[in-house]
Amino acid sequence: MKGGPVHTRARADWIIAGMIGALCLVGAAPRAVAQTAGPGEVIEAVGSGEINWTTGWIKAGGLGVPPPQATPSQAKEMAERAAYIVALRNLAEIVNGVRVDAETVVENYLVTSDTIKTQVSGFIRGAQKVKSDLEPDGSVRMLVRMPLWGSDALITAFTHERSVRSQKLPAEPPTQGGSTGLVIDARGLGAKPAFFPLLLDEQGTVVYGPETVDQSITEKEGLVEYHTLPKDANLSSLFGEHLSVIRPVRITAPPRQGPRPLKIKGFKRAGSLKTNILISSEDAKKIRENPSLMAALRNSKVVVVTDPLVGGIQGRSQEDGLLAAGLAAPVP
Repeated sequence: MKGGPVHTRARADWIIAGMIGALCLVGAAPRAVAQTAGPGEVIEAVGSGEINWTTGWIKAGGLGVPPPQATPSQAKEMAERAAYIVALRNLAEIVNGVRVDAETVVENYLVTSDTIKTQVSGFIRGAQKVKSDLEPDGSVRMLVRMPLWGSDALITAFTHERSVRSQKLPAEPPTQGGSTGLVIDARGLGAKPAFFPLLLDEQGTVVYGPETVDQSITEKEGLVEYHTLPKDANLSSLFGEHLSVIRPVRITAPPRQGPRPLKIKGFKRAGSLKTNILISSEDAKKIRENPSLMAALRNSKVVVVTDPLVGGIQGRSQEDGLLAAGLAAPVP
């Protein structure tokens, strides 16, 4: 038993040291979260609403007041109806300005195609009521939303026009170790989001666009996923296998770009609406000669990173927070 107390004391010291180290690590985690912000959502404020190009929603607000002759029992219902009508009107105005590609907005199609006009009108009438708030003066403030992509979404009205077709998708995920997606750093270019942006090489040849992706995937998830990052943020630390951001543990869908994306830098925007992005011929070659990446691109595994503020587009991480505002209108 010689030396027993010494070994016992050493073991106790080792356990205490380990506990202190663990507590230090736990205490350091919140500090790391505060120091390193993750990618933000690309939210474009438009009139009485906003377009979220990351989550794929258009929101609009409306304010309704009951007619002066309304009885107390009728007032709330009539104000809600008025607010809903105004919200849909504001939503339609936002939809008209949504960029379809680098040259056209939704409104351009509405005046040339009765089919698209009918589809878009149906999507607007089917908008979801998000919330309805009764104000002290008896007016009602309402928020509605409709999807950019997903089920019964706006993008489906334009996939045929943009020659989006069903593609032969790989039966299995990309080869282990291969590229799982593409991240395009468009910070500093002033590029704006759209349904169908093009990725072009220096000669203007399409590297990625609506003709290179599968229709069902595009209608479900959109052609690209937009995010914002400050210009001094390290792209590699936020998109890839070795993330430096410590996030709360929660069950979420895997990132759009996968664990091993190819990260490239855009050097110029293009198109009258500034939605297309030019990349170097060298980067274009890397993409075209990478079989696993080409397979991922057919599945729309593309992320575009822009600045937090680009031509009126704001970056923020929260989905909600929109202060609905609209013009009061009488019930028709």
